[in-house]
Amino acid sequence: MKKTHQWKRVTYFKRWTRKGYAAFNSFHKVVVISTISLACSFLAKPTQGHAQIQPDTLLHTLEEVQITADDPLHNEMQPLLLQSVIINTDIDRSPIQSLNELLDYFTGLDIRQRGLFGTQADISYRGGTFDQTVLMLNGINFTDPQTGHYSLNLPVPPDIIRSIELYKNTTAALYGTAPFSGTLNIQTLCDTVPRMIFHLTGGMYGLLQTGTAFNMQTGRWNHLLAFSYGKSDGYIKNTDYTNVSAFYQNKGRLRSGTLDFQIGYNDKKYGANGFYSLKYPDQFESTQTLLTSLKWNMGKTVRVTPAIYYRLNKDCFELVKGQNPAKNNYHITQLLGLQILTSFHSIAGTTTFSADIRWEDILSTSLGDPLTETVPIHVHQLSYKFGKTRTQTGISAAHIISVKQFTANVALLLQYFGGTRKIYPLPACNLHYQFKPLASPHNVFTSSVEVSFAGSARQPTFTDLYYKTGDVLGNNALQPEQAYTLEGSTHLIFYRKNKDNPYLALNITVFNRWGRDMIDFIKKEDEEKWHSVNHTNILFTGVEAELQLLPPQIAPTNYPLQNLTLQYSYLHSDKEADGYQSRYVLDHLIHRLSVQITHRIYKGVSISGSFSFNSRKGRYKSFANNPIGQVKSYPNYALLDVRLQYSYHAFSVYVEASNLLNVKYYDIGDLVQPGTWARIGIKFDHRLQSVSLQ
Repeated sequence: MKKTHQWKRVTYFKRWTRKGYAAFNSFHKVVVISTISLACSFLAKPTQGHAQIQPDTLLHTLEEVQITADDPLHNEMQPLLLQSVIINTDIDRSPIQSLNELLDYFTGLDIRQRGLFGTQADISYRGGTFDQTVLMLNGINFTDPQTGHYSLNLPVPPDIIRSIELYKNTTAALYGTAPFSGTLNIQTLCDTVPRMIFHLTGGMYGLLQTGTAFNMQTGRWNHLLAFSYGKSDGYIKNTDYTNVSAFYQNKGRLRSGTLDFQIGYNDKKYGANGFYSLKYPDQFESTQTLLTSLKWNMGKTVRVTPAIYYRLNKDCFELVKGQNPAKNNYHITQLLGLQILTSFHSIAGTTTFSADIRWEDILSTSLGDPLTETVPIHVHQLSYKFGKTRTQTGISAAHIISVKQFTANVALLLQYFGGTRKIYPLPACNLHYQFKPLASPHNVFTSSVEVSFAGSARQPTFTDLYYKTGDVLGNNALQPEQAYTLEGSTHLIFYRKNKDNPYLALNITVFNRWGRDMIDFIKKEDEEKWHSVNHTNILFTGVEAELQLLPPQIAPTNYPLQNLTLQYSYLHSDKEADGYQSRYVLDHLIHRLSVQITHRIYKGVSISGSFSFNSRKGRYKSFANNPIGQVKSYPNYALLDVRLQYSYHAFSVYVEASNLLNVKYYDIGDLVQPGTWARIGIKFDHRLQSVSLQ
């Protein structure tokens, strides 16, 4: 029999939090809302309440939107672990066309692109290498075990992203695994409100980007379906690409719990001019990625959330485009995982137990141990001659307790790497203290401090262990790298008494990370090939600061300046690459200063921009004007991206340009990035709700 809820009176909520005791979390029922005024948070922690009003303040009248607290534990622990977040409305007005570019808006993240618009990029968080960041999609760890170069092969265009969460390396209590440097969790838009999105962009160098998405509800089930296609002729020789993606997500609300299913496919083909070696400008690569997961959330007194997930990645790498297929590298990597999280509340706080078990397998023409029997590739009568299967298991226990303004979380993760047959005990601790608010006749000031400590470990990827192509050699004797991170931060927030959101917010973080046996590819000055090695101990020290000003929270809502955000990060490593080149570990940003601004011009017309100054540590060998190569340091550079946009109801039209100053710069080695790249686009985003501009 279908159970319904009838409400006897209307209740209004003016404050929204993610605390476990908050109104919606305490109901454990479906809540129906008729009207809600929406504001959006930009690069802020939920507990700090940083908010940002859209270029035009929108009042959305919703048609019985159902909101369920699917994961109370996640909502309770998230404020302690979350570093920062970007949400959907920030994405809509940013001059970006791919997930890779969007991630560059995070403080402390260094996105080093080889090809633009989602072709390929490496994630570096606080100086960590591209293999040291865990990448999750809707809470599922799809990090690629072959190489971090493929971890961003995700079939999710920016239009269907609800939020991107950046976590510290203390997330074992939530996911049963701990990242070496940090975790990125991408949440997609699977809502109860029917919605249709169509997006078309064209620009220089034969650029064409198009995508469509549908959101619908059938009974107890929510559906999200999205397709996207992109191509370009390339900004220089052999940088052309095509990218096709499809994604489907289904969420069901049943009597015994909630079900979350997702499946996606991504197909990329691109010219890889100097991607992996500057000596070979005619490289070419194609990848196909399939990922899927099923998660079940059940229980009230004892919350149990099991999940099973699978990832398949195929790739073909040509050192010289069009060469004899027998010389190509072919790989097929499979990842199968089981994740389970249990939690329960008691008078002493909240206790959680979690586990994540992963089976990682590769078949390859070059990576792994020799196979006793070869496996056909079904391409040009070739066969996989090498392979490797290994397991990785993480089991953790955590406890969170709150006493007045003080909150603490203590966790212990036991990480087992089947390749080394070793167990690594990795402790973690988060301490948070919220000071009592200070009030004046017109303002409210709140502040808090946090301290966290975490241990982490990572086993080498298959590429680290076995890669042997061109001028790069792996090392199957590599040991897992380890680190301990200590950080402290403070958060200062200013409110007007008649406003629900802050007008000024300041975050400052200082951290140290002691790295041991750090994995890197190095090359001595008299050597021709890169070698994979374990470094000795390396200490990273960093400072991050972010200041956000929101004038609409002080002045009337029609104030032209909507948002001004300043970000600065500094990173120091205590080792120098004397007598050799470091390909990754000692090649990182030292200084990064960025400014983001959103300004209303007239009614639906707004302009947004992002400016950044970058100074990088590291050296590379350039073959541009010297056939034998010349070692150079990275030059400093400044970038400016701008978007001019007009919005009217469901339609928006924009003109944007990246690198408007036409600066010549490098993210990796001597691989030059594009100069000014202008684009024009149109987007239709229709929801079944009335929208009035104020």
